[in-house]
Formats: sequence, structure tokens, C-alpha cells
Amino acid sequence: MIAKIVLENFMAHERTELELGPGVNALTGPNNTGKSAIVEGLRCLATNPVPKHYIRHGAKEARVSVELEDGTRIVWIRKKRSSGYELWHPGAEEPEEYWKFGRKPPEDILNALRLDLVELETGDAVDVHVGNQREPVFLLNQPGSNAAAFFAASTESAHLLAMQNVLKRRTQDAKRRERDLEGRLGTVRDEMDVLAPLPDIALAVETGRELEQSSKKLQGEIPVLEKLLEMRGGFESKLTARTDTATILNGVLDPPKLKDVSGIAEVVRQVDWIGKALGKARKTDAALAPVAPPPIIFDTGRMATLCGQLQRVGQVLETAQQKGQVAAGITAPPEPENTTHLSGLIQEMVATRRRHDRMARWGNALQDVAEPPDVVSDVRLGSFLGDMARLSAAMQDAQLRLNGLETELQSLKEGIESRVREIGRCPTCGGNFNADEFLDREHVHDA
Repeated sequence: MIAKIVLENFMAHERTELELGPGVNALTGPNNTGKSAIVEGLRCLATNPVPKHYIRHGAKEARVSVELEDGTRIVWIRKKRSSGYELWHPGAEEPEEYWKFGRKPPEDILNALRLDLVELETGDAVDVHVGNQREPVFLLNQPGSNAAAFFAASTESAHLLAMQNVLKRRTQDAKRRERDLEGRLGTVRDEMDVLAPLPDIALAVETGRELEQSSKKLQGEIPVLEKLLEMRGGFESKLTARTDTATILNGVLDPPKLKDVSGIAEVVRQVDWIGKALGKARKTDAALAPVAPPPIIFDTGRMATLCGQLQRVGQVLETAQQKGQVAAGITAPPEPENTTHLSGLIQEMVATRRRHDRMARWGNALQDVAEPPDVVSDVRLGSFLGDMARLSAAMQDAQLRLNGLETELQSLKEGIESRVREIGRCPTCGGNFNADEFLDREHVHDA
């Protein structure tokens, strides 16, 4: 059972979510509110029809999803160039996605949704779950052969024939698979004969691998042995040289004891430094011998201050002269007149101009208006208004009676629909009929 329906960017629905209750759910409302779009969404989810204008204007894709009672969620996605499905199992964190599967929905989607078409023996398919808005539901618009095939499929003989056909197909498929398997078995036997010496080859390969590992291990130890031998030869050469040196030194007397000469080394270092400093002083004295002594320096702070003040005064004077030269040819400005009365005059002129424009617009608008008629007598007008009042009252009474009749008609229609659902078939001819057909076109009995 479907517990919830969600439409996202599907036709006129930006996002609509419907939670269905147990039993029969009725969807009512004014025209052009999206009722048929909900039914069309279920049909798209169940059949994946050819591309139409399902995507809402301005959106990139449309989505129709249903949630079943067990928590399974199925989503149909319609993009501009392709369509796909998402299957969310209860408790799953990621969905199973289906794309590029052809026109018919995937088997997993059909098995989970259980709204697929019923295939007849005639080769046609019948939708017993969802119908279009302008077509009768179920088999009322199908040929008689399809109806006969559908009702024949509900008898035991049809089930037996269908089971027999299925068993026949399965037997043929099993025989075909048996022949294929026997052919593959002969091929495998031939391949096994070719591979008979494979165990001996595998044993030889394993032995070769062990020998290869031992060889690699020995090759890794050879450089270590070569290095040890090289070190041994060096030690033997050093031992021979030291033995010869010891033999020679056995006849040499011990050297005399050395005195402490650290004080002498310090004295030598100081004498050396003094000699270098004396040489530099002599060169400096020789270079400064011809230089005369410097003159006596007096305090010039007051002179510097006075020079700065004179410089600033000169700059100010030069600026004043430039301004005087520029202003020499300019005459004195006239004295301003009193313009208070001009301000009031300008405001009055602006107001007059606006009144003139407004009167001109009124004149243009009233050019095409006819003169009102002369009212000779208001007796007929009063009579007409009285008739209008009486007609308005009569219309209100008629509307009230019409509302009562519509309420009574709705009650009778609901009673007829309830009775039709209880009966299910016509008691005269045994044919199928519904309340809409009975009320609008009456029920026509088959001849």
C-alpha cells in the first residue's frame, strides 16, 4: 500500500506532499488545482512514459516519489534528455539508481511498486491501477477481445494453460541449457586433458622458486663476506706495520722532558701586536705632517635663524605681488539688488503653468465625451429599479433552491455510488458499470 506521495517540480506542482490514510482516499477540489497531475504522476512512476512537458517551468528536473507501508521509497526522475529511478530500501543510507534501462521500468522497480501492466494473451497490456483523465478506467475503452482475454485469464483453465505454457518454456530452456552444458563439458574435458601435466610443472616451478630464493639469499651474503675479507687483509697489513715499528722502537731511548713554554708564547704574541700598532702609528703621523691645523669654529645658530626668517618673508612678499598683479584688472563687484519680490513672482508663474497644463489635459480628455441626456421623467427609471430589485430577490431565492437541489443531488449521487460499489455488476446483464456512467449516460445492456 502507498502511504505517501510527493511531487517536486512536476507539472504545476512545485512541491506537494500527500499522506494517504488506510482504505479509500478521495481527492477533491476546484478545477485546475492539480488533481489530475497527481494521478498522472503515479502513471509516470509506474510506466515511465515517453517524454512530455512534465518538468515545471524554470526547473531542471521533475521528481515523483512514493513511500510504501514497509518504508520502501521509490523515486521517478524526469530530466530533459533522460529518465531514471531511485530505490530506497528501509534503513538504507544510499539508494539503488537505475539509468539507461530502455522504455520499460526495471524489474526491481516493478516488483517493489506492484503497479505494472497486465499482459494479455492477445499481446496487449492493460493498466488496472491508473487511468487517464479523459479515458475510462480499466477495459471500458478496450476491444472486446482484450476484455474476453482478461476475464478468461481469471479462470482456472486460463491459469492451467498459462502454467502449462510456462512449464513448456521452462522445459525448453532447461533442455537448451542442458545441451549447452554438455557441449561445454566436452570442451572442459579436452582442456583438462591438455592440462594433465600441470601438477608436475607446478612442482618443478615451486622447486625452481625455492632455488631462486636460496640463490638470491646467497647473492646478498656474498658482498658481506667480501667486505669482511677486505677488512681482514687491512687488519693484517696494519698488524705487520705496527710489529715492524715496535721492533725498530725497542732500541730508541726515551725523549727528554719538555719545559712549560706557555709564558714565552704570550710574550711573543704581545711583542708582535705592539710592533704592528707602532708601524700603523708611524704611517698615520707621516700622512698628517703636511696638514694645517683647522680654523676656530664660531656659533652660527642666530645667523641660521635670521636667514630662515628672511627666506619666509621673501616668499610671502612674492605671493602678495603675484596676487596684486592678477587682481589689478578686476573691477569692483556691483551691489546686489533686493530679489525678494522676484522669488514670489517665479513661484506664482510655476503654479500658473501647472494649472494651465492640468486644464489642457482635462480639455483633451473631455473632447470625446458626449453631452449628458436631458432627464425628462424618472418614473420609468424608478419602475426599472423596482423590477431589478424584484429580479435580484427572485434570483437569490432561485440560487438558494439550486444550492438545496445540488446538495440533494450530491447526497443521491453518493448513495448511488455506494450502492453501485456494493453491487459491482449490472443485475440485468451482469456487465460492469460505475456511478458516473449510470448517472451521465445510463447503462446500456449488451444485446
